[in-house]
Amino acid sequence: MSLSDIVQGIQFCLPPTVEAGKYVFHQADYCRKLKKKLQVVDEKMETLTKIRDDVNELKESDTVKMHLTDVCEDWLQRVEKLERTVEGIREEYEIKETSKCLRCFPDVRSRYKYGKLLVETAMQISALSEESKKMDNIVKSKEPRAVERIPVDKIEEETTMSQTLRRLLKRLKSRKLRRIGVWGMPGVGKTTLMGNLNNQLEGDEMFEIVIWVTVSRDWSPRKVQDEVMRRLELNVGKDESDDSVARKLHSYLERKRWLLLLDDVWEKIDLLKIGIPSSNELNTCKVVLASRDLKVCNQMDTNENIELKTLNKDEACKLLLEKVGEVSPVIRSTIVDNILEQCGNLPLAIVTVGSALRTKDIVAVWNDMLRSLHTSDMRSTELLDMYKLLRFSYDQLSNDAKNCFLYAALYPDGHDIFIDDLIECWKAEGFFEACRNFAAAHDRGRRILETLVDASMLQSTRPGHVRMHQMLRDVALKIASPNSEGPKFFVQAGVKVQQMPEDREWEQVERISFMSSNLSSLPMKPNCAELTTLFLQSNPALKVIPDSFFVKMSRLQFLDLSNTQIQLLPRSVFALSNLRGLNLSGCRHLKAFPSMTSYLYQFVPFAKQGQLENLELLDIRGTGIPCLPSEIRKFPKLRCLKVSSTNFTDYVGKAATFPQQLEELFIDVEMNDTRWNSRAQAVVDELVKLENLNALRFYFPDVACLESFSRSSSAWINRGWRAFQFNIGRHDGHSKLSVGRSSGYLRFAGGDSIPQAVQAALVHANAFDLFDHEVARDLSEFGMENMNELESCRVEACKEIEYIFVGEGNMLPSLKELCVIGLPKLQGIWRGLMPNDSLARLKLLIIRRCPSLNMVLTWSAAQQLRSLEELRVKYCSNITEIIGCEGTVKEGKVLPKLKTLILVDLPVLSCIYKEELPLFTWSALEKIQVSNCSLLRKLPLGKPNLETLTAIRGDREWWDALEWEDGILQEKFQHLYKSEE
Repeated sequence: MSLSDIVQGIQFCLPPTVEAGKYVFHQADYCRKLKKKLQVVDEKMETLTKIRDDVNELKESDTVKMHLTDVCEDWLQRVEKLERTVEGIREEYEIKETSKCLRCFPDVRSRYKYGKLLVETAMQISALSEESKKMDNIVKSKEPRAVERIPVDKIEEETTMSQTLRRLLKRLKSRKLRRIGVWGMPGVGKTTLMGNLNNQLEGDEMFEIVIWVTVSRDWSPRKVQDEVMRRLELNVGKDESDDSVARKLHSYLERKRWLLLLDDVWEKIDLLKIGIPSSNELNTCKVVLASRDLKVCNQMDTNENIELKTLNKDEACKLLLEKVGEVSPVIRSTIVDNILEQCGNLPLAIVTVGSALRTKDIVAVWNDMLRSLHTSDMRSTELLDMYKLLRFSYDQLSNDAKNCFLYAALYPDGHDIFIDDLIECWKAEGFFEACRNFAAAHDRGRRILETLVDASMLQSTRPGHVRMHQMLRDVALKIASPNSEGPKFFVQAGVKVQQMPEDREWEQVERISFMSSNLSSLPMKPNCAELTTLFLQSNPALKVIPDSFFVKMSRLQFLDLSNTQIQLLPRSVFALSNLRGLNLSGCRHLKAFPSMTSYLYQFVPFAKQGQLENLELLDIRGTGIPCLPSEIRKFPKLRCLKVSSTNFTDYVGKAATFPQQLEELFIDVEMNDTRWNSRAQAVVDELVKLENLNALRFYFPDVACLESFSRSSSAWINRGWRAFQFNIGRHDGHSKLSVGRSSGYLRFAGGDSIPQAVQAALVHANAFDLFDHEVARDLSEFGMENMNELESCRVEACKEIEYIFVGEGNMLPSLKELCVIGLPKLQGIWRGLMPNDSLARLKLLIIRRCPSLNMVLTWSAAQQLRSLEELRVKYCSNITEIIGCEGTVKEGKVLPKLKTLILVDLPVLSCIYKEELPLFTWSALEKIQVSNCSLLRKLPLGKPNLETLTAIRGDREWWDALEWEDGILQEKFQHLYKSEE
């Protein structure tokens, strides 16, 4: 072998040998300097964890909560996994360091393996660090779900509640409505309605987000802010101020389409201060709030308020049976209705009672529950929560409102309470001591009454009346029970008893009511030292009051004996030195007022106690007393006197003058009392002397009598009256309307001219009835300028009237109700083109028995009546259409707020409007009634009406013969129809 061969061989073998050496050296390096390698790993890992923390901090740093991109989530997971690996490496090193294994490492393989793991881990850490630099999008904003469902019972279709829900959904689509209030008494279902509204909007694109907040009575601005921030998934610092949070909310929401649902609102919330931006034309931002108090809704500037009322009878029965399950026919027929009556058809009460009776198909159990309800035992286990809920509403009232609310519980369950009577009782009880006169006290009482109605503590019923719900009455009676710490009532109103029981507890009772209780006898001398109110009215079997009955009632302030059969008023009534109000109306067998002289003679020990010197109100209407008692002149504080024309039967000249301090005088004239006409002027001569008079009900038999009063009464000339009710001309029994219903009522009957005195009185009236006028061709002859304050107008039996209004310019800006009856020549409501904004507030239009009328409204007039809610047309034999074409037809809304349409006995009515007029639907329509209108074949109904219409009533033949543009519509409206046959 030559040298060159050897060299070549060496050259051939050298590279692999070198490479092998390098490899061996590299592998051997894994075993060297393990501690230093571990330090490198720790340092790199520390850097990587700082990067990781920065990423997480970025996620939480923005106002809007963010969530990581998928790439970033994967990166964080790998960092977390590597962090656990490093922790394991470090623990292994510490174990070996402790046992000195590394200094004399006999196991090269384990040393090698450990070192290699350190190097590879360091490389992985470096790779993850480099990877973080290349992630452009680490986080992205996280949008909350549009609707967060609320756990709530679903509202059934074809119920009153479902109709309200549809109405609410429709209102949300209106651009004009930014804030909507839902109000009603506790337990009526406001939360159920709001929850269903929230859930119904799931999948709807109207709003980007629906925000639900339960405010509750212990609310605070920060609690509301926190709840909204949570719902929007926005970040808020623990130490962040309310103003800072408000700015964040405002900044976020002003870019969104949102709906804010506020449930259980107890008082005004400044939404702007919380951070809720105001709505404007550029965004779709709305607020719906639910409160038991209408005042709260109004304070929050709602555009529309929807009152949620109790269930109807069928719905209440269905709800109860759903909750209790199967019940026997005996229970169904004998007890269920009574249970519902005691629950007042209130959903929460029905659910509570129904749950307690579930699967209890035992008559005794049901009877016991009924007994608990009937005895106002609301603190029983089943009704405790209900009691607390209603009691808290009471606790929120002012002290004056509490007293007035409790007082209403003296009336029978379900009784419609006349507002004027209730306020007079409050005044007599001294609830408004600070008021200087009756007018101021009445105004204060009316304000408190409205507060109670707005707070759902009382319910408005027919005009001029209120009612207390059964469950609230139970709460009131529990609060004022004889065993309570507060005012003590003994109430048997509406409970059939025959005699007033002797009861020692009466010594502490402050108010007693036996109203409408079939009472026939009274104890001789009950000890009622603390009694301030005594209701004995509407007991027709009560004929005798013991002579000493009132002796131990020295604190009595209001006594009501009206509509009883008493023949004599006991002389002990003069022992009532603190009596302020005495109601004897309707006591037709009462022929005389007791004599003060006979009282002093028989009750000498009590003579110094007084002579009714504090009496402020006396009502003797409808009694058999033939003349005004001379005693009334001895009542130095008498300010309100109510009498009948029959109380002037023996009135001669000026023998019976009125007390000069009188502020209110009401004289009812009986229909059959023809003698009043000859006495009226003499009475006028006396009442014009009453300088403090500010409320008067009077029948002027002729215009001359009115002129005499208007000319001579300084009180009338100086004005400033609380109320008046003047009947002028022929009298037919219409003089008993409530003064409380209208502050100024004027009725002119049987006239043959347009007297200046009537026009002058009309200026101050807000209600005007024109009856059987012989010459007037239209109402405008009385001077439209005199009618700016009119809110209600009735024109009846005026044989020459052809149009109600004639003229130009804005007229009748305040009119809300117009009733037109029995006008044989009537051609139309308005002659010519109706000026803009005329009748702009008219809500009710009634037309009856007008045989010459062939259309109700022209197209232009129908467009002007933007506030009309109810239209009733009856017994008009020649009406062919409701809305007719006259002159130029302009596009625009027609009766946009019409809710009720009633058409009765219109034999030639063939259409609501003719086809040549623009097509329209009444989108607010809720109720239709059509009777004996056999030629009417079409109704202006479309799909929008499915959301609002609640009832269709009419003849079966008429309904079956209706023609529809879309046959499917009739099927959809079918469930709303009910035959009147």
